[in-house]
Amino acid sequence: MTVATTLFKGTSFLRAKRDTLLAIKKAKGSITSVKKSSSSLLAQTAKELSELRGRPLFYPALLSGIGNGALVELLDGSVKYDFITGIGTHFFGHSDLDLIGVALEAASQNVAMQGNLQSGPELKDFFFFLLKMAGAPLKYGWLATSGTDANETALKIIRHKKTPAYKIIAFKNCFHGRTLIMADLTDQDAYRKGLHRYHDAYYVPFFDSNDPTSIEKSEIALKDLLVQHKSEIGGFVFELIQGEGGFNPAPSEFFKRLMTICKEANIAVWVDEIQTAGRTGELFAFQKLGLQNYVDIVTVGKMLQNCATLYTEAYNPQAGLLAGTFAGTTVSLAVGKRILERLKEEKFFGKNGKIAQIEKWVLSGLKNLQKEVGEETISHIGVLGTMVSFQFRKGELEETKKLILTLFEEGVMTFYCGRGPYKVRFLLPGGVITQKEFEKALTLVKKTMQRME
Repeated sequence: MTVATTLFKGTSFLRAKRDTLLAIKKAKGSITSVKKSSSSLLAQTAKELSELRGRPLFYPALLSGIGNGALVELLDGSVKYDFITGIGTHFFGHSDLDLIGVALEAASQNVAMQGNLQSGPELKDFFFFLLKMAGAPLKYGWLATSGTDANETALKIIRHKKTPAYKIIAFKNCFHGRTLIMADLTDQDAYRKGLHRYHDAYYVPFFDSNDPTSIEKSEIALKDLLVQHKSEIGGFVFELIQGEGGFNPAPSEFFKRLMTICKEANIAVWVDEIQTAGRTGELFAFQKLGLQNYVDIVTVGKMLQNCATLYTEAYNPQAGLLAGTFAGTTVSLAVGKRILERLKEEKFFGKNGKIAQIEKWVLSGLKNLQKEVGEETISHIGVLGTMVSFQFRKGELEETKKLILTLFEEGVMTFYCGRGPYKVRFLLPGGVITQKEFEKALTLVKKTMQRME
């Protein structure tokens, strides 16, 4: 038995851990509903941070360090529903005692940040569970410190394996990150303003549910690109649900037909699941859509507390191509493994899983709200597991932002997505959210819309 094992199984450590969790449990129990505050602390701290960043915060979402499930306390003592969850990272909400217990032990260990030269068993355990749940043909993985870094790793592997081909095909209105190359690949001029363009990507149309010929048009566009630029193209990056682009879905047939063309042309199939992992009813959207036989590389992040690039045997790069000082924190790896365990143990996946049930009553609640406020006020409702969006009025950017900022004042934190029309976006804390809480939050949404009238 190691000294570390003796420590973490010893009476003193276990008693301290128990007392800490009991104190947190008592404190979080007092957070039961939305609460406003007259303190100026939040605004002042947000102003100080904005000055240090050189730009203002979107809204002052500065957390105090405690919450209770879908509710979170801010620095000024106010309490709000968190329906954006750090853009998808807090699936089990706030102050989850099980995850905090895991984090306490991990945070007490010798190394706070694990690396690729020296690491602990948490790195192995996280990848073991992740790859086991991903299933064949994905066999290996490499950790990254952000989603965009995971995508950089994917691109590096594709160029390594497909050299001299180096360009990528992506969907119009895609988003894959903000590093120099990912911003160049992302189809959004605002994210690369003033940056040198490398023009390393070609674009094909994403699925359009209003166009019965949409699949054929995308097929033709892909085939045309391969005829003209086949020797340059190494891979196709797929968003199975466009996230920043507007929470846009597509049917399995759309992806199968495009991926089949890629396979026939020996083009790498790269699936970006940074935002979708764990949210659509299976661990991965590619599993839900039955695309397992097509994927070569998959990138993940957000709710798993770690970002990673997963790949098949054929795409395992030579030693030396991937490296770096940091891998992930001991806390994030331990908590990420526990999240994977709970997603499976607590039956979140499948046709009758918890996420499928959440999807049903969220859709019902939004449709009922739409009936109350009218289709001119709420339109284009989209619910995909715990990924939720709706269009407010005509979907104009400034009006959508105004709604979100007013919602923040009323007690609900959300964000936006899309490229016009813009949509209000929820990334719900699916691990803890209840139907009753969701309906309470919708009353605040209704109140906010009436306030804006």
